[in-house]
Amino acid sequence: MADLPAPRSADDDVLEIACREFVELVTEHMEGTLPKALENAIAAHLELCDPCVVYLEQMRRTAAALETLPTPTLPAAARDRVLEMFTSLHGGTDPAAPR
Repeated sequence: MADLPAPRSADDDVLEIACREFVELVTEHMEGTLPKALENAIAAHLELCDPCVVYLEQMRRTAAALETLPTPTLPAAARDRVLEMFTSLHGGTDPAAPR
């Protein structure tokens, strides 16, 4: 029987992630907003997991394609009506004004 590695202590700074965790973290990974330890764990995971590398590339291509779409805007009349309704509900547009 092969020797099993010793269990890690609670204060061990080695962090591992699974594919499901990577899928949940992919957006923050792409935005660069994850803590360094988590980024390191993702890098280690991607070195060993071709399906997650493919998934990451698909997400990058999707994000790039979405950036090429025009940003929808409201027609001027609709915008004016929304602002009018907001003003009537909230009593003005000055955030410092008392309600």
